[in-house]
Amino acid sequence: MLALRYENKDLILPAGESLHLSSVLLPVLVSAALASDALYWITGLALYVRASEGLLAAGLASGLLAAGEWLIRYIAVASSGIRPSRATWTHVTGKLLALLLTASNLIYRFIESAPNAVVPAGIVLTAIVLSLLVATAYLGKALASAPLTEEAWDDGDLF
Repeated sequence: MLALRYENKDLILPAGESLHLSSVLLPVLVSAALASDALYWITGLALYVRASEGLLAAGLASGLLAAGEWLIRYIAVASSGIRPSRATWTHVTGKLLALLLTASNLIYRFIESAPNAVVPAGIVLTAIVLSLLVATAYLGKALASAPLTEEAWDDGDLF
């Protein structure tokens, strides 16, 4: 547990037990889906299309779990009077955009036939999602190491 004191208020957060901070499933599964897409492009075997769909679905599910956990944490922090910084909102927006693109990629794959769904649209969407996840992970690392003070959260020191 992480106990913080801010403006004479106690704030208890379960540090080290966070799904959001410890979850690396989404980037790993999206990377594996990109590799599976590349293998489909090279070999043409439908097995890789189904593997990519499963990997994207599992990544989306883990990302939604992490997003739900983040929302609970945000409500706990916001109720204590701490305002999130612009860097926090950029991080959250990037993660949500990655989840939306993953969902749209998955839906597109279910609607379209395999060759059209993977090459080039599926590979491009998966690469964009992976780029977003790498960028937000870098920003998230900076946020996780930032001190919890009013100045660190209220201004854009992390940019």
